[in-house]
Formats: sequence, structure tokens, C-alpha cells
Amino acid sequence: MSENLSTSGGAAPHEQRRQLRALPQAARLLSVPVIAVVVIHSLLIALWVAPMTPIREELGNDTLRSYVMPWFEQNWSIFAPNPRRTAVTFEVRALTEDQNGERLTTEWIDLVEIEDQIVAGNPLGSRTSKITRRLADRMHSARSTMNEDQESWLEANYVETPVETLRSRLLSVEGGTGAHHVDRYMQADRSATMIATAVAERTVDGPVIHVQYRTSTRPAPSWENRHEQDLDEQNRTYRDYGWRAPAELTSAELELFDHYLDRLEGSP
Repeated sequence: MSENLSTSGGAAPHEQRRQLRALPQAARLLSVPVIAVVVIHSLLIALWVAPMTPIREELGNDTLRSYVMPWFEQNWSIFAPNPRRTAVTFEVRALTEDQNGERLTTEWIDLVEIEDQIVAGNPLGSRTSKITRRLADRMHSARSTMNEDQESWLEANYVETPVETLRSRLLSVEGGTGAHHVDRYMQADRSATMIATAVAERTVDGPVIHVQYRTSTRPAPSWENRHEQDLDEQNRTYRDYGWRAPAELTSAELELFDHYLDRLEGSP
């Protein structure tokens, strides 16, 4: 009787498990690259969120950023909203030349103020509508770790001397911040120079000789004092940077700044 039950009930349990474990050849081949992609992605994300290590330095911070930021950026303010306690500005100006060969310096233009006009009343503003505000935050974060000697190099002019030499000068300062923060600043400096150049190309009539940017901070009034104090009445702390040679921008790159530049008064 027991023999009949074992044969009529189908395959033995161990035979059933073996059949379930047997995958088609195509599925086996497909699983290898899928697992490899998951492992590589996990390692890159782990390197990005971890503190600076020799492995990360060897791979390159820009390489990691180019992979992580476009698709996988995480903004923790989504889960823990944190109102800004400091207002920032990002201002640009240019040195140009008129028809008589006289060099003229333009007025400062605050691009964060223009961003405020773009996002006002727009709940679905693009990420690029806060580009200069975020850029100023990045610059302040990188600069806050530098000592006075390093800050003096930031304020120097790099018009004939290539700005790339600034990195080696910052790293050569004894007791200064390390490569991680210096590289963060150098990346921000490049972005700032590109933005300043785009604004200058759009707003000045003559050739753009040099460009310059500066940033500032001012504390936001507390909630309790919001009726007695106004943000515009707060004292600003400026952070100066030297003149830079203009960046070489293509017409396609200049078009990326149209949503800013269209709001500049007097833009051609």
C-alpha cells in the first residue's frame, strides 16, 4: 500500500526540488550580467556616500558624480524639510571694451534674485531654476574648510595664469584643507566662470575680456521677529573671488541660460 502511494503521487520530493532548481540555459546566461550590474552599481553608490577613501580618489570624484547625480541623487529635505536659515547671493560682472578701446566694468548682476522671479508662483519649477543658489552653497561649503592663505589664492586673478594652477596652489598651503574640498571648489569655480561668461556674452555689446563672480550670505530673520525685521535689512557677508578668463561656450551651451538671461533688463 505504501509503495502504491509513493509511485502514484508523482516524483519524489528530492526529484521535484531538482527540477525546480534547474533553470533554462538562457536564464542562467542572463543572470550573470544582471548580477554584475547590481554589484557594480551598489559599489559605486557605496563609494559615493562613504567618506573620502584612496579608492574613491583613484576612481575620481568627477567620475562618480557623473554616474550618481543625473539619475540617483537623493535630497534628504524631501523627508526632513529644513527651511533655509541663510540667504545667499551669486553675482557676476564682466570687463569689456567699447568702440574707443576703453575698458569698462559692468554692474554686478544677482542671479539668485532672478531665480526668485523664475520660481515665484511656479510649483513645478525645473532643477536648473536653482542652479546659482545651489552653486553658492557648494562654494561656501568648500571654502569654509580653507584657511586664510588658501582664501587669498581664491581672491587672486587668473586671467593670464591658467586657473588650473589654482588647485596646486591651494594644495601646497601648509595646514590647509585637503584634495576633496579643493576639488569641490575647483568644480564650482568652473561652473561659476561658465555662468558669468554666459551672462556677459548676452548683456555686453563689446568683447568679453574678463569675468568675475562673488557670493554673499545674510541670516534670515527668526520666525518670532519676522514682522520687525526684513531680510533686505540684514547685513551681508561677502566672499570675493578674483577675475577669471572667460570660458569658451558653444551656442548650444549659451541656450541653456536663456531662462535666466531673458529676464535681465536690457538684454538684447
